[in-house]
Amino acid sequence: MGIGNWKFIHTFVFKMKKGYNVNGIEHSFNLVIITFMAIKKFKVDRSLCIGASSCVVAAPSVYELDQEGIAVIKQKGNIKNSGSAEVKNLEDSSIDEKTLLEAAQSCPVKAILVYDENDNKIYP
Repeated sequence: MGIGNWKFIHTFVFKMKKGYNVNGIEHSFNLVIITFMAIKKFKVDRSLCIGASSCVVAAPSVYELDQEGIAVIKQKGNIKNSGSAEVKNLEDSSIDEKTLLEAAQSCPVKAILVYDENDNKIYP
């Protein structure tokens, strides 16, 4: 996978005590470490979803609202549910990870949970 397929998930900022003093003012620097992990799976938490449909607007080939007005994930084989879905099993296999993450972030109640390949929660 090229770097374009990887998503920023963590930034750690450390205040370094090494620094220098100029005219009585202490100066230090920040070290930022960025790690990247690929999205493996995600799910809709039905107990949180309010049917705002922002995910449908952001990724209409991945989400739709069911008869109860709750978001469901469109998977291969005409499977539509809110349970855990792996990216490789999506009906739209060409969807990029940026769009998947933006759709999750668009949810006003954070009902879309996103996980990396180690099953660590990326969002929210």
